[in-house]
Amino acid sequence: MKKWIAWLCSLLLLLPLAACGNGNGQGEKPLKNVRLAEVTHSIFYAPQYVALAKGFFKEEGLDVELTTTWGGDKTMTTLLSGGADIALVGSETSIYVYAQGTDDPVINFAHVNLTFTQVYNTLIAHSQR
Repeated sequence: MKKWIAWLCSLLLLLPLAACGNGNGQGEKPLKNVRLAEVTHSIFYAPQYVALAKGFFKEEGLDVELTTTWGGDKTMTTLLSGGADIALVGSETSIYVYAQGTDDPVINFAHVNLTFTQVYNTLIAHSQR
């Protein structure tokens, strides 16, 4: 009986290790290609560069293709024309596109280095201050 309990405990302790494995966790599935356009090379994107160099995206099943477009207008054009799936660009470019009356506005989902003062100055009209 003691041997059986010891065997069962060993099995239960080793079971979580079965979830660990080599590779990207996707088995034989092909990597999903994601085209990423960045407005410029920046220290703010350093975690992204490290993740690309270390293969962290590939481990998660993503093949990230990074393109530097050198300017907010060029980055937004690349995104809107279908040349990129995601764009790293300031929120003001999305506001400009929306202000021009687009039927399909660009959605911002994060901002790395914007301060409250910058948000206030960007989004709130002078007449409302």
